[in-house]
Amino acid sequence: MFITAIGSESKSKSVFRRGVLLILMSVIFLTSAFSVAALNRTAVINVDGKTVRVSVTGTDKYDILADAGVELGQYDVAEANNENGVITIDVTRYFPVYVKTDNKSKDRYMVSGGTVSDLLKQANVKVTANHIVTPQKDTKLTEGLTVEVKEYKTVKVSVDGKDKTVKVPVGTVKDALAYLNIKLGKYDTVSCELTDDVTENMEISITRIEYKNVKTVEKVPYETVETYSDKLAEGKTKVTKKGVDGEYTVVTKQTLVNGEVTDEEIVSSELTKEPVNKEVTVGTKKSVAKKAAADSTTASASESGVPVSEEDGVLYDSEGNQVSYSNVLHGSGTAYYAPAGSLTASGQEVYVGGVAVNPDIIPLGTKLYIVADDGFVYGYATAIDTGGALYDGSAIVDVFYYTYEECAQFGRRDVSVYVLD
Repeated sequence: MFITAIGSESKSKSVFRRGVLLILMSVIFLTSAFSVAALNRTAVINVDGKTVRVSVTGTDKYDILADAGVELGQYDVAEANNENGVITIDVTRYFPVYVKTDNKSKDRYMVSGGTVSDLLKQANVKVTANHIVTPQKDTKLTEGLTVEVKEYKTVKVSVDGKDKTVKVPVGTVKDALAYLNIKLGKYDTVSCELTDDVTENMEISITRIEYKNVKTVEKVPYETVETYSDKLAEGKTKVTKKGVDGEYTVVTKQTLVNGEVTDEEIVSSELTKEPVNKEVTVGTKKSVAKKAAADSTTASASESGVPVSEEDGVLYDSEGNQVSYSNVLHGSGTAYYAPAGSLTASGQEVYVGGVAVNPDIIPLGTKLYIVADDGFVYGYATAIDTGGALYDGSAIVDVFYYTYEECAQFGRRDVSVYVLD
């Protein structure tokens, strides 16, 4: 029995060993299966508004992001959650923005998005009707954006002749003027100190003060200097030199307050251009015609119309020029007119200065100088025409004009007709 017993025990042990071996192999298989399952997990990455699913073997969130090609910025945050074998990683992109209130320094805030309004709530900044926010509240936040919140005061500004009520940021008067782009001149004054703080309903008045030099040029009238000459007919004048006004330059310093001149002071005055005197020659020589009219013998000859000779005759014309003549006739002078282009006895067309004569006394083509005894000067003339009154002796010359009115004005006059050399 003992042996049997021993034999039976050995057989049982063999069966037992095979069972244990099977159990161990199953455990090893199951363990390997579980290990493989553990090595091939799923990771869900939420980033930049997108969801990315990837298979991973590890659990470190940074390794998973790196394997998935997701880069984290300097301020980005990654949060991981591992549930039911699924790793969920949420990536939040953070960036800095700044808030500046009044004249204080900027405060930095880290945000992942939103608007200016959201930022102000986060920064606990209260905005009232007296505040201005830049940029506007609905502006989306971007990296590096600075949001300024300024409190404004209502002030009344008087400048350049205008009064206006405006809102300016809290600060000094100097800050307010800079905000309003009001520039002060060197001598301008302000009704309050530039360092004063702006208060509600403050009145700021700017007085513009300016100094400038003004140059004016004043006329210095020329003088007229007369020189008497017996070579020029009495009653005649001749300008021998034109007068030119001089100039006096005056520099005046003006004080202007708000554009109005309030004071003037002469800085300098100088004669910058000498005047040039006008020189006039005044005639004193009595005309030959008047002398002839005064002479009784000549007068008798003038009335008869008979030629009168004078020895070595010399006369001065209306311009004072000396003219030699060989003979002088005294008698009655008349005037006639004709249309332009009319022909004369000499075949020439009529013109002022062409006169009619008795060719038996004064040959055609003779150069003449005609003066009335009353001082009227017809002047230089040429004998080119004839007429009936000249042949019958009732006139010694018939002067020409283009119009009846001029002839009527001349009328009939006693004249002296000088026959020029």
